[in-house]
Amino acid sequence: MRKLLTFLLLPTLLSAQEKISYDDHILPIFEQACLNCHNPDKTKGGLDLSNFAGAMKGGSSGKIVEPGDSSSTLINAVKQTAEPKMPPEGEKLSEEKIKLIVQWIEGGLLENKSSAARKPSKPKFETALSADPAAKPEGPPPLPEHLLLEPPIITAQPSSVHALAASPWAPLLAVTGQKQILLYHTETLELTGILSFPEGDPISLAFTPDARYLIVGGGIPGKNGLTITFDVTNGSRVVTAGKEFDSILAADIRPGFDIVATGGPSRLLKLWNTQTGEQIKSIKKHTDWITALDISPDGVLLASGDRNGGVQVWEAESANEFHTLRAHQAAITTLVFRTDSNLLASASEDGSVRFWEMNNGSEVKKIDAHGGGVTAFAFAKNGSFVTAGRDQKARLWKADFNQLREIPIPALATAAAIDWEGKRAFVADAAGKVQVFSSEEAGTAEIISFATNPPTIETRIKQIALRLKEAQEKLLASQAADEVRQKTIQDSKDKLAAAQKNHEQANQILQASTQGIEEAQRNLDQLRTKPETPPADIEKAVTALDAARKTTEAAQGRMEPTRQEIETAQKAANDAQAIVGEDVKALETAQTEIALLRSREKSLAAAALNTHALKSNSETEQLLQLSEIHIATFQQSIADLETPISTLKVKRTQYSKFAAALGKSTLSGLDLEEAKATLLALENSIENHRDTLHQKETEFAQLHESINSTSKSLARSKSQSMLLSETYLQALK
Repeated sequence: MRKLLTFLLLPTLLSAQEKISYDDHILPIFEQACLNCHNPDKTKGGLDLSNFAGAMKGGSSGKIVEPGDSSSTLINAVKQTAEPKMPPEGEKLSEEKIKLIVQWIEGGLLENKSSAARKPSKPKFETALSADPAAKPEGPPPLPEHLLLEPPIITAQPSSVHALAASPWAPLLAVTGQKQILLYHTETLELTGILSFPEGDPISLAFTPDARYLIVGGGIPGKNGLTITFDVTNGSRVVTAGKEFDSILAADIRPGFDIVATGGPSRLLKLWNTQTGEQIKSIKKHTDWITALDISPDGVLLASGDRNGGVQVWEAESANEFHTLRAHQAAITTLVFRTDSNLLASASEDGSVRFWEMNNGSEVKKIDAHGGGVTAFAFAKNGSFVTAGRDQKARLWKADFNQLREIPIPALATAAAIDWEGKRAFVADAAGKVQVFSSEEAGTAEIISFATNPPTIETRIKQIALRLKEAQEKLLASQAADEVRQKTIQDSKDKLAAAQKNHEQANQILQASTQGIEEAQRNLDQLRTKPETPPADIEKAVTALDAARKTTEAAQGRMEPTRQEIETAQKAANDAQAIVGEDVKALETAQTEIALLRSREKSLAAAALNTHALKSNSETEQLLQLSEIHIATFQQSIADLETPISTLKVKRTQYSKFAAALGKSTLSGLDLEEAKATLLALENSIENHRDTLHQKETEFAQLHESINSTSKSLARSKSQSMLLSETYLQALK
């Protein structure tokens, strides 16, 4: 009755200073609107709101309230801004009641008036992308040095690419293959190294924030799974963790190298100790396979997603629940934290990409990126991103969520990445190819692609030799064409010079004939001014003037053809010169290509030597381990001899003493027979110990021979390994 009265008089009784508690203010609201579904007998969604402990525990989807967090799941439910809605039917709670619940949460979730307020359990995060979200590590960027380039698995056709990962600080792209991870240079697209993964097929890839290490998760479906963390500079395995009975579908490692997180078909999110390889925690929260996982670059948070569209955020170190993000209606394909760790992107088969800020766990943006489902997503360091989906399209987006451009993809996209400078985007597909295109705002839509099934080094050398031959043939053809063009230029120059000479001669004739006209005209004018000039002289002068005029007209007629000859010859010379310019470029291109091919041929030849050197090193290590085993066995055998030798000495002493005593004794009858039997038993025991010692001597001899043999093999292997290494390094010069 008291609680009901309190509830009815609630608006008038509360003061600004009054503490809001569960017992006095919140339970009456729950009793009226919630307990039909959330009571001890009917815990819908695993939630019991009939008591304070149940409200604090939450339901099957996690906690519904956090102290100080007014955007808690309970608030979204009673405001009916998210699923599930409370109450599910009828009118929602009044604003006064919702405000009361908010005040209770902000006041620290008091159980009663005498309770102490609970402190917020979530750290605060800035949501804006900082200008410099990650500090570049000191020194040169980590790149493969002398890694294996001989693929352990050779396939006629490339297999579907499960994952891509771009180094955050180096021009390096990791690509999954069959029992191997391929490392490509993002600028030249050359294969720079291969990491062998004989444990199965790699499914998940992730670089550490310093770009030095790559964690690989995978295995054999239904049989085994594990993660290996590689040093990309030398290919060494630095951490092995997460041994499972099924393939690992998602994995990441904390920047501090203390924890590896894994997820897969077991639906369990597991944390592993990197030093011991032992499991630290196993969290049963997801209702279906865990398909995506990411640890924030600062190592504080861990996000996991499943096939049902569920997304959970955890404190990476403690594995305490941090956020439950409900919105997606289909499988999560990718989870990625932005470089500043403040924003989480979740891509789903429901066709959307949602962006969540990590302060309150609220959704800040939703993009309907691809009809049919989003199958790949990747952030660039500047906040821009790339998506790809079942519509066989890739889309580039600016950091402000506006689309930049669209790229067609020939097959179903399976993975995406953006290089460390944000210049190139990579989208892999189910056909085993990687499409490469510009991710810059001012970039073009040009697409390059490469297959992910590299042939053997021998085959690549043959391919380069063939390309080298073709390039040399092109060079020879270009040189021959250049000789022809040079001759054409010279001919054009000769014709131009001849035309210019003819034109000059015609011009001289024209000038001379023009002067002749002038002189003939002056002569005629003078004759006409003299009255005594005979008419025959005037007629003769007129005839001379007409002849001069005819000569000039003829000279003028010759000027135009010679001018045209000059233009024609000049054009021919210019055209020839332009073609020669193209030939020079072709020559330079051919020479550059030949130089690159020869350099690549040399590198591959060195890589072939390196393959043998690495194999020899591996054999040396195996022989060394075998030698250590033999030595340990030999030492144990020596230790094992101490007991039978000591026993043999004791038995011999006993036999001698007993035989001497028997010789002096006067035993007869039964006593004598018993003494003889004892003596015989001692003889048998001594003989047995002799046989044991003889067997040990044989074992010693065999062990000694094995040690000598292993030592000789080890010496040869070391020598061969050193020689191959020296030859390889010399070949690189």
